[in-house]
Amino acid sequence: MLGAFPNPILGVSLVMGILATAMSVLSYIKKKTGCEPEIIRKALHVLMGLVTLSFPYLFEESWPVAVLSIATAVILSFVGKLRMLNSWGCVLKADGRQSYGHICFPLAIGILFTLTFEQPLFFCIPVLILTLADAASALVGIKYGTHKYTTVDGAKSTEGSLAFFTFALLGTLIPLDLFTSMPADKTLFISLIMGILAMLFEGIAWRGFDNLAIPLGALLVLHTHIDVPVETLATRLIVLAVILSFSIAWRHKTTLTGSAVLGVALFAYASFVVGGLQWMTMPLIVFSCYRWCMPMRFQTIENRHSMYAVLSVASTGLVWLGTTLFYGKDFIFPYTLAFAVHAAIIMVAHVHSRGFNTSRLRILLSGTLRSWLLLFVPFVILAGFSRQAMLLTVVAPLCIALPVLAFYFSQQDPTRSLTGKTRWFKQAVFAILGSLVGSVPAAFIH
Repeated sequence: MLGAFPNPILGVSLVMGILATAMSVLSYIKKKTGCEPEIIRKALHVLMGLVTLSFPYLFEESWPVAVLSIATAVILSFVGKLRMLNSWGCVLKADGRQSYGHICFPLAIGILFTLTFEQPLFFCIPVLILTLADAASALVGIKYGTHKYTTVDGAKSTEGSLAFFTFALLGTLIPLDLFTSMPADKTLFISLIMGILAMLFEGIAWRGFDNLAIPLGALLVLHTHIDVPVETLATRLIVLAVILSFSIAWRHKTTLTGSAVLGVALFAYASFVVGGLQWMTMPLIVFSCYRWCMPMRFQTIENRHSMYAVLSVASTGLVWLGTTLFYGKDFIFPYTLAFAVHAAIIMVAHVHSRGFNTSRLRILLSGTLRSWLLLFVPFVILAGFSRQAMLLTVVAPLCIALPVLAFYFSQQDPTRSLTGKTRWFKQAVFAILGSLVGSVPAAFIH
């Protein structure tokens, strides 16, 4: 870091002054011209993004940027609540929808700068993507966005996402080419992977959380790909392209919204990077087959399950992915078990607890056995029919049945939504508990 300002307070004051001036000028322009609100918002977004690119050269320590980001987030959180800040509302907030983007942006910059201190390239690339790709996506979507896909709080366009991919690719390719000595093929592979993954992070986010997800996701991509051999990068790029193409092609055979489908692709790729083919296969099996395991009356619904459903299913997988990375051990059995529990709960979620009878017992038993066959036949095959895999497969039905029964007894209110956030949170809790139960025999069976 060059630290152009020997007094960091001076640098913080300068940036705060630029922000206040920019917001005042843009709010005046909006009031006088009636300009499209999204254009005004993205103009501020680009301006402040470009200003933050100077941080590695302005500050020689990370704490001033942390203070600046927190102070800015706090001040902007009061826009619309304090009369003196009301005029800035049109610059920060989208009309007709709730957004926390104006708070997430400064917080993301502070976190990013702290994590990449003394690594200016790792700071600048995510900021470039957040600044230029996000703005290009919004503006292209407004003008040319005719092919829409559903998100949690509205819709985004395919055209906008492709614009985001293009600028994210360039925002990675150009800095890597100019400021590193990496071979051209490696630079291209990393940039293509970054473009796709950053596009997915933007596509799944809602309520302005893309301002947090994009830069931190881009930093994660850099850390997990920058030191990887070219051959591995080529393999990862092919796998990512196949996963994304399959997920999009299969979307009409699922009940998921557009952004939820992108979330599936993102999680499946992360599983492949961490654990390989077997770890990637399990979530894709659930994604591909769960609809046909549902009752007939639910098999025709479309675009009903949002990112909340994907987060519920993926969260339990992320627990075991993280555990595997932390301990350096293979937790593929509880990981697979978590997806089997999710599949079984999806099959029986429509049944409300009113005691036991033959019909309900048959449904619960059928859901348990079908999910067991769905996940554990591939589990044994991919494990090479090892003795351990076959023994664990034998005990798996009991590990699936226990959380499924617990979920069933929790379904006492027949009026409660089957697609609400509470249902998905509860399903995730029971799935992780079931996989924890399964980790006990996995520790003893070798």
